Amino acid sequence: MLGHALILARFLDWLLLSGVPALSQAYPAFRVSAGRSGLATYYAVAGLQVIGTSAFLLVSLATRRHRPAAFVAGLAGALWIAIHYASGFGALEGSVLRGAGPVSQEVADRFVGWNVPIHVLYAVTLAVPLGALLSVPLAALRRRG
Repeated sequence: MLGHALILARFLDWLLLSGVPALSQAYPAFRVSAGRSGLATYYAVAGLQVIGTSAFLLVSLATRRHRPAAFVAGLAGALWIAIHYASGFGALEGSVLRGAGPVSQEVADRFVGWNVPIHVLYAVTLAVPLGALLSVPLAALRRRG
């Protein structure tokens, strides 16, 4: 997500604002050439992230160990997906990348205004559960040392 926010999002913004129909024509062609496996893999990884952090939370609650870290990881692990759809950015992104026709200037401006900031938010939101999950083995190492 951080790579997307720093590089890819700005490239997509530039393509969208350049006035050339490159994005609306190229992305749908790319998506078809990548096949269903590319998108399925993306959704599988996102789903495994939510399942993994949720499983960690459930095991932590059952064993009464590492509950704060598990709660943070469980909540934050699913938060970026909730933000993506609840904010409306998922629908906005879909309308821009679907390639169903030219994108209006209003839609393009909204997409460009949200694209980098929301992906930075996703990156931060994903770093939080990573930190929480890493705190568990680090705490164990500190106890041993």
